[in-house]
Amino acid sequence: MKKLIEGFTLQLGSALKIGQSVDLVRPGSDIRNILITGMGGSGIGADLVKSLTFGRVPIPITVSKGYNIPQFVSPHTLFIACSYSGNTEETLAAIHKAMLKRAHIICITSGGKMLELAKEYNLFWLQIPGGSKSPRANIGYLMVSLLYALYHTNLIGAAFMKETENAIEYLDRGEKAIQAEAELIAKKLRGKLPIIYCDERLKAMAMRFQNQINENAKQLAHINTFPEMNHNEIVGWQFPEAVLQQAQVIYLYSDHDHERVEKRMEICRDIFEKKSNPIIDIVAEGASLLEQYYYLIHLTDWISYFLARENGVDADAVEAEQFVKEELNKAK
Repeated sequence: MKKLIEGFTLQLGSALKIGQSVDLVRPGSDIRNILITGMGGSGIGADLVKSLTFGRVPIPITVSKGYNIPQFVSPHTLFIACSYSGNTEETLAAIHKAMLKRAHIICITSGGKMLELAKEYNLFWLQIPGGSKSPRANIGYLMVSLLYALYHTNLIGAAFMKETENAIEYLDRGEKAIQAEAELIAKKLRGKLPIIYCDERLKAMAMRFQNQINENAKQLAHINTFPEMNHNEIVGWQFPEAVLQQAQVIYLYSDHDHERVEKRMEICRDIFEKKSNPIIDIVAEGASLLEQYYYLIHLTDWISYFLARENGVDADAVEAEQFVKEELNKAK
């Protein structure tokens, strides 16, 4: 896991080259909606790209995580299936359903059954390097590939390419400082329940952080967003007192937070700190939202790695996930 996190910018650079070398055929009919499907580390890339393209893509983007697909899928749907391994059973089931609806399908995978399916039925595909046992640590390949899928179908422009190049340079230059900050934050999270709050725009980033804490550090975490949590969860900050005392609130910030959300977060700071511990502020760095996402991904990945070390666990291992898969295979 340490090597995979260290190689994040190399991954982004490689993904740019792969995306530039692929020429996906334009859809035969007009695209009226987009459905991206994927699970776990593959699915979170879809959430991140949906968030990043909010307000930039003129048609709805839906993310689906499961065996089924929405009723609206049709020949006018761009259906993007993401599975790092290519063998995710939920995503494969969703592809078969999309094929019956004659959707325009693009597969993003390293191989497996998905690539075989794409070749057999002449679906479009974008192949990324495989061989890793940790799909979650290949988020750079998955995100950039998704952006290229949207670019090649004329749904977004080319700005993300330069922004990715900028992020690579920025992260490489600041690597030591990023790791140092991550290690300090991880020490504060040991033995605590991380509660991650942010603007709704950063929800996918908070989900990614939560997932990494879960899988790498083997530790529970919770997320919610402003302003929604001010209409319900804020009232729950009374009990159980023993849990609240062990909570560690983390605020994620970006330059794209709504100004009223920033005011809400400051108003609520006193409420949280009276019940728990001083809030940890994590502020995104970078010139664009995409660059800031890359920064937050890299910083929080390091936090989850150092937290795994604090907890004395192997960041790579996911025994519980493997147990579920093995039991499901027995039930076939």
